[in-house]
Amino acid sequence: MFRIALLCILAAAPAVQEADRAPVDKAMVEKFRALTPDQKARLKERVEALRKLPPAERRRLAENLDKFRALAPERQKAVKERAEKMDPEERKKAVEVASGFFRWMNARYGPVKFPRQAFFRWAAARRTAEFQGLKDLEPGPRIDALLRLAHDYRTTVTQQLRQHAKRHSCDPEQRVQALDDFSFETFWDEAEAIGRNCAKAPKVPAPKPQEKR
Repeated sequence: MFRIALLCILAAAPAVQEADRAPVDKAMVEKFRALTPDQKARLKERVEALRKLPPAERRRLAENLDKFRALAPERQKAVKERAEKMDPEERKKAVEVASGFFRWMNARYGPVKFPRQAFFRWAAARRTAEFQGLKDLEPGPRIDALLRLAHDYRTTVTQQLRQHAKRHSCDPEQRVQALDDFSFETFWDEAEAIGRNCAKAPKVPAPKPQEKR
């Protein structure tokens, strides 16, 4: 239902998608018509919540929707199933964890090309205990914990890029070694640029699956 809500707000907000935006998905319209009155009421609440988001956040949601559409059908199914298993309180906590941190990040650093989805996948897979504990923290300590994880993730990305550059010699060694000299907000632009230089390099370093014990 969240996807339907997002489509509704995007259709009603020209500032989010420009004049060349794609037409509204007819299948989603049919799904909306099939909703019960109670489901439509909940959907209306979600649409109102989306309307209150800043334009930059709505654009990010639109980009995420485009990424979701580009996934293979089996990946879309897995994402939907994972979302459906979350109860409303868990979903609310997950949104609070992410939105509060990124509002703070934008306020402190300005627009940052931070790989949000990859970061959360990495945190959930490689820093499971810390990630699961975020929802139990107050907003201040939660931001501190997320910032520590973000810097930890930066270290991981740096190591992956250095290992990749060493194997493929696709970037001057001095450029990769200089990643440590970049500020937090400029690091991600440089890391992305280095990754683009080699066709074999991942666009965003992917998290490694957690070993089963």
